[in-house]
Amino acid sequence: MKKILRLIPMIVLILGLIIVPVRAKGLDFGDFSGDSDFGGGWDSGDSGWDSGSDWGSSWDDDDYSYSGHHSGSSSSDDDWIIILIFLILIIGPSLLKSGKKSNRPVNTPHIQPTSPASLKSVASYSGVDPSFSPTEFKEKLANLYVRFQNDWQAKNISELRPYMSDAMFAQMDRQLDAHRQRFETNCIDRISVLGVELLGWKQENGFDIMIAKLNTRIVDYVVDDRTGKVIRGSKTKEKFMTYEWTMARTTGVVTSRSTGTTSQTCPYCGAHVDINHSTVCEYCQSVLTTDNFDWVVTNIKALSQQTR
Repeated sequence: MKKILRLIPMIVLILGLIIVPVRAKGLDFGDFSGDSDFGGGWDSGDSGWDSGSDWGSSWDDDDYSYSGHHSGSSSSDDDWIIILIFLILIIGPSLLKSGKKSNRPVNTPHIQPTSPASLKSVASYSGVDPSFSPTEFKEKLANLYVRFQNDWQAKNISELRPYMSDAMFAQMDRQLDAHRQRFETNCIDRISVLGVELLGWKQENGFDIMIAKLNTRIVDYVVDDRTGKVIRGSKTKEKFMTYEWTMARTTGVVTSRSTGTTSQTCPYCGAHVDINHSTVCEYCQSVLTTDNFDWVVTNIKALSQQTR
């Protein structure tokens, strides 16, 4: 029996290492994608996993108690050792497999999509904002998605500040800072927005809330800044992502339509430029636009990821 007691700490350590799942660091803007696929595809509203799953890392020897008279013979001790090894070999792989299933992205706001029953139709929003254009709004979201990914790779999202709520920006910058401190760059290539769908809107706490679903494709990997080597992800595998974006602006604010010329300083070369909606700076050839977009991203949910 003493041999068994001496083996218990080692068994606990082995089981602990087996049971504890290895959490993947997330990828893409906001760490929403991961090393494992989730969700049921673009037609599924189920995220396919519950981020609240509880994975135990302790082992209770009461579960393997022996309640009988034991003579302390060497052969009996050997029998117990064989039984314990057998249990580790049988239970261990299944626990390890379960642990791998929880290998999800760092961010957890991708559990359930917003219920359509809680939203009003997009068409009805014209009664609140007659100048609102669903087509232009979707185009803006598609452009923002690409810009979010590019600035995330550049490890500088300061210029995205006007497009995110205070809480959202603070969260994203904290997560990006982790990449900076680890001297790594999350590269996002071949970015494509395959579709944007406005699901509906509602008013809540003095804000107009618009819910949108984005279907995108990215190639997502992490490079060690010191060696240039890929340490996570793949340069060849494509990830097809489905997100739900929550956009908000103060109730009562309506879409502005500029009909005149706007003067601004070119942020690239400092030249004074007069523009209407968009123009090319005559000094540095940079494309400039006036931006009257007054919505901000307050939340992002990753609904599904399919790697091909």
